[in-house]
Amino acid sequence: MPDYDKDLVEIILSIVKRLGSRVSGRLVRFTHACALKMYRIALRCLELEEHLASSRKVNRPPAAEPATGGSTLFSHARGQRDSQTDLRPIVFIHSTDSIYLKYALAQARASNPEAVIYLLGDEANNVYTFVEHRPFMRYSEGARQFSALYKHFSTNNAQYELFCYQRWFILRDFLSAYEFQRCVYLDSDILLYTDVAEDAKKFDIYDFTLTENINACTFFLNRKQALDGFCDFLLDLYSGKEPYFYDRMLAHYATRLNHGLPGGVCDMTAFQLYHEAHFGAIGEASQIIDNSLYDPAITTPAPGFEMENGIKKISWKNELPHGKHVATGKEIAFNSLHLQGQSKSLMHSLVQKHARKVIEDHDATRSRRKQVA
Repeated sequence: MPDYDKDLVEIILSIVKRLGSRVSGRLVRFTHACALKMYRIALRCLELEEHLASSRKVNRPPAAEPATGGSTLFSHARGQRDSQTDLRPIVFIHSTDSIYLKYALAQARASNPEAVIYLLGDEANNVYTFVEHRPFMRYSEGARQFSALYKHFSTNNAQYELFCYQRWFILRDFLSAYEFQRCVYLDSDILLYTDVAEDAKKFDIYDFTLTENINACTFFLNRKQALDGFCDFLLDLYSGKEPYFYDRMLAHYATRLNHGLPGGVCDMTAFQLYHEAHFGAIGEASQIIDNSLYDPAITTPAPGFEMENGIKKISWKNELPHGKHVATGKEIAFNSLHLQGQSKSLMHSLVQKHARKVIEDHDATRSRRKQVA
C-alpha cells in the first residue's frame, strides 16, 4: 500500500475511534472520501505554489523534510508530485463530458493499471475518479497566443479546428509545468488495449509518432523539445515565417474546394508538412511491428485490413481485438482502435470487460457520494 494510502487509513481509524464503536460502514466510506479529498486539495495547492513560483521566476531550494509529527498529507503529495517527473503519463485533452469519453478513459486505465493518466479538461468532465483531472485553461497561454494568428481554411467549424491546433500548445505547457519530458497523448475517441510503458520502447529512437504520417491520434512523445519545435513551426507557419509551407497549406485547401471535397486545412495538414521537414525523426505508429499496430482509423482499411459494414472487421483473441491483414492473410493485433467521427457510437461495444468494471466502480462511487451528500 502506498504511504499516502496508509496515512489516509490512519486518519480514518483515528476518527472512527473517537466516534465510538457504533460507526456505520456508510460513515467510514464518507470519512475516507473526505480524507481523499484533503489529499487531492494538497496536490492542487502544491501545483498552484509551483505555478506561482515559476511565474515570478523564483528559484526555490529543495523542499525540506517535514518535521516529525507534522502534516503528512502535504509531504506525501509533494513526494508523489516530484516522483512523477520521470514517468511517461498518458494524457487526454477534452472539453465537455461527451458520452464516449468515459469509454476511452476506462479502457486506458484497464490496460494501464499502473500508469498516471491525466485528463486535461473542464469543469463538466471533472467527474472521473480513476484519472487525474487538470483544467486545461491552466495551461492555455500558448494556445491563446496561437489563436491570435490562426486563419481558418476549412469547411469545418472554425472553433473546432482551432482547438485541434491549440491542444498541442496546451500539452506543451502542461508538460513544461510538470517537467515531463515524454508522454503518450491519446485522442478521446481512442480505445487503448496495450500497456504503453513497455510497448513505447519500440518507438524510442523517434522524437514522436504519427499514424499515416499525418495523424497524432496516438502520439508517443519521447522528447519534449520535439513538441516545442512543432509548436514553434505552427507559430511560424501562421505568422508568415514559413511562406513555402504556408502556400502549400493554402494550395491544399484550394484543391479540395476545386474538387468539391469537404474539410481543408487542419492540424494534420501541419503535421504532414512538419513530417516532410523532419524525415527520419518521426515514427509511424500504424506500421505493423511484432504482429501488432495502433489503428489510424477504424473506418478505413489502412494499412490493408479486411473491412465489414464500413469498418475494420474485428475478431477477439485473448481479449484483444484482431484484424485480418489482406496482403499476408495474417491475424494482426490492434494495440488501439481509433473510432473517429460517426464510429464513436461503437466505443461502448469495443471496451474490454476490465474497462467495464472500471466504469461500474466509478459509477458506484459517484452514487455513494451523492447518497452521503
